Amino acid sequence: MATERLFLQKRRPDPVVLSHVEDDDDQKGGRRRIRCPRCAWEPGRDDLWSCLCLHSWNTFDTEGRCPACGRQWTETQCLRCQAWSPHSDWYRGAED
Repeated sequence: MATERLFLQKRRPDPVVLSHVEDDDDQKGGRRRIRCPRCAWEPGRDDLWSCLCLHSWNTFDTEGRCPACGRQWTETQCLRCQAWSPHSDWYRGAED
């Protein structure tokens, strides 16, 4: 049984030690905050994931949809803690 996952393509960020995470500060400048639901790591603009079609891009630019082949990814791997989580769980402070 195949599992849909984004593959680690670029690099692992340097480890970061968090003393605590402020949940009441979920929006930055009116934009949705993106962070790992497991370790609270926030990906940068230059962090890349790779699709099965081998295209690399920042998955949060397209909400998990590969711009090359159109595949919609439902899970995303954290480049810091390596845990897999539903892609939608990465978005905090979403404007409805």
